[in-house]
Amino acid sequence: MKDLFLLVADEDMRQTLMALLRRHESLHIRPIAFEVERHLKRDAGCRTDASRLLRPRLDQYHKAIVVLDKHGCGREDVAREAIQQEIERDLAASGWADRARAVVIEPELEAWVWAGSNNVTTVLGWSKGYDDLKAWLVRRDLWLEEETKPNDAKAALKAVLRNTKRAHSAALFGELARRTTWRYCQCPAFAELKHHLQRWFG
Repeated sequence: MKDLFLLVADEDMRQTLMALLRRHESLHIRPIAFEVERHLKRDAGCRTDASRLLRPRLDQYHKAIVVLDKHGCGREDVAREAIQQEIERDLAASGWADRARAVVIEPELEAWVWAGSNNVTTVLGWSKGYDDLKAWLVRRDLWLEEETKPNDAKAALKAVLRNTKRAHSAALFGELARRTTWRYCQCPAFAELKHHLQRWFG
């Protein structure tokens, strides 16, 4: 059996998580054998269909995690924790018991980009440091000075990429995951993902 199967909402997430899990030392886990697959129906498919897709993998993987954005999942009106619980109940009922977890990113994966690392600026093609990038976004009303990340993480990323003439691609997310120092990431969903991984594979 492999250690871990991950069902994710899109290719950006797939590239991010593949790169992250290869950096096992930075996650404080042992090396693991894993597979990451994206759902063709994206976030909504992960929310409603995860248990059906994961059921055939019960005897192939020790653990499973479903990762999706809250934005686009079809339940934007409820707390992300409630969405996670709903998915986990379905997974438990399908046979996974306590071996599977759900991680819902609020509002979406771009929230993980703003991890406070100067490596972010390098990957995004910004010639100066992270503080300079933040100041540029503050001047454009895309980041409130007192906040730790932009008010609209996706809009901020798109604005920076337009300025640096970099493509918004899954490969970009993979590169960010390979090079970013994640210890400054304050997204609750990222903290939960690390917690699950460390509890299972620490």
